[in-house]
Amino acid sequence: MKQALNSLLHGVRLLAVAGLLAACATAENHYDPIEPVNRVTDGLNNLVDKVAMKPVTATYRAITPLPVQRSISNFYDNWAYPNTVLNDFLQGKGRQGVQDLGRFLVNSTIGIAGLFDVASSMGLEKHEEDFGQTLAVWGVPRLAYIVYPFLGPNSLRKTPDLVTSTLTNGLFWVSLAVAPPAALTLTALRYIDLRSRAMSATDMRDELALDPYVFTREAWFQAREHLIHDGATSGESDGWGDDDRWDDEDWSETPAETLAVAAAPSRAHGAIGVDGASPARAEVGQQAPVSRQGRVRLYHVILTSHAVYAEALRQQVALRKLRIATRIEAVTIHGRRWYRVQLPDPLPIEKAARMLDEMKRRTGLAGAWIAPAQSP
Repeated sequence: MKQALNSLLHGVRLLAVAGLLAACATAENHYDPIEPVNRVTDGLNNLVDKVAMKPVTATYRAITPLPVQRSISNFYDNWAYPNTVLNDFLQGKGRQGVQDLGRFLVNSTIGIAGLFDVASSMGLEKHEEDFGQTLAVWGVPRLAYIVYPFLGPNSLRKTPDLVTSTLTNGLFWVSLAVAPPAALTLTALRYIDLRSRAMSATDMRDELALDPYVFTREAWFQAREHLIHDGATSGESDGWGDDDRWDDEDWSETPAETLAVAAAPSRAHGAIGVDGASPARAEVGQQAPVSRQGRVRLYHVILTSHAVYAEALRQQVALRKLRIATRIEAVTIHGRRWYRVQLPDPLPIEKAARMLDEMKRRTGLAGAWIAPAQSP
């Protein structure tokens, strides 16, 4: 629960920094194969939150002074910190592991059982590692997204961390040794504290998102990628990958219908371009294939492509101000996920080429390009 709420909070912050000022658009997500089930669970979680957790948390925030809230958060973070230390070493981060062990010992002693974060003032930086990140470092690929009842967003790759984070938490063992009422009080206060930290983020999500489920899912995935790569981003470009291949069984090329498509620069830019867009690609002299049944192959007009969902949303908002309707499509190329801002409907290649020229003229996005739609 702690990791899920922290990931959601961090992901929403990423989206806010990116300048998200309008509603979300739904993107295709290949890592959410049980989306209908997840949506039901998410709805039940939101109902419980609305009826119970949010009112209780609002009362807690109203009557508890901020310094006390901060100390409570420090206390729970400190006793959960051995999980970070363990996964430091499992990921081969020996130096960081020693530093994090020192941080835990300092805050547990000088910081009075973790109520005060003395270690940060001593230069011992706080890190966040978990077994889900460790599995990613070990080469386990991204697995399906899943929403657990009462626990919230997660994935099959991160699920084993529910065990390791529990067994390495000192309060878990304390709760086994004390009377049940005391253990229940510790647990209840922990979840109220976690909900309090996420209050501003979830309020913003509910206010801005047309589809809060998609917003939460994409924010969660972006936060996980940020943690797994220690804040680094991949520079891999979005090109013509496996997802864009033509099916030779369904399509053949007709030389008479050959149409040259203007080559795009290596980077999208212009009046409303967004920094961080991946290099755009276009094919020159591409032939317009038709099916053996005489159907003309259709093409998408893609304006920009981004490694971060928030940037795609920001680009979509900018285009909306120019009265250009778009949709965001998630594609996976060479194992990396990209978010394409493209026109809603695919077109025959002649119309797609004309529309491409018009979009470049209207938007200044010289890096726009076209790509064949998937075969029906």
